Amino acid sequence: MDRNINALAIIPAKTDSKRLKKKNLRVIAGKTLVEHAIDYAKNSEYIKCLIVTTESEEVRDIVKRKTKLESTEIFDRDKNYMGEREVADVYVNVLEEMKTHSQYTRYILEETTHVIGIQPDHPDRKTKADDLLEYFVDNKYDDLVTVNSDGTRNGAVRITKREFVESGMMSRRVGSHLDDCTNIHSEEDLKQAEINIKSRKWINI
Repeated sequence: MDRNINALAIIPAKTDSKRLKKKNLRVIAGKTLVEHAIDYAKNSEYIKCLIVTTESEEVRDIVKRKTKLESTEIFDRDKNYMGEREVADVYVNVLEEMKTHSQYTRYILEETTHVIGIQPDHPDRKTKADDLLEYFVDNKYDDLVTVNSDGTRNGAVRITKREFVESGMMSRRVGSHLDDCTNIHSEEDLKQAEINIKSRKWINI
């Protein structure tokens, strides 16, 4: 089946976390949380470009070393999009910046059909990006979020049609998919996520 998916992945990787300092740079199962998110994106056939947005030189160095900047861009995290700002606003800002960042990012934006946000602080997610993207398209959603078993959004992955992100419109058809994963806020969360990663079995949709 031809699903016409050309996805852009965005990883918001700030390091000003309050409860667990620099949590996106913490190492579990041999990799930083940022690297886990990068690997998740790079294992997708549908994701054509990855953008990491950060204010941290440490994160920049990791991204450069990990990706060699192949199909990858690093954007400076605008100070107005730090702190407790909604991550959806960050995605909107990234797409706006792509229009003027370079000829390459303008081209990628024009070709993009879907935007997939990947949060580094949920490293033990269990559903592959391509499975979620296919589920999104097959169910004709405008927006898709991953949720915990109690139905609450966990923010691990969010998929939205590009035009909805660009316009800031409210989505009409919002879907969800169960992916019970750990939201990293403490040392205990890091330990639990590492256990989960080492015993992970990917969910087939």
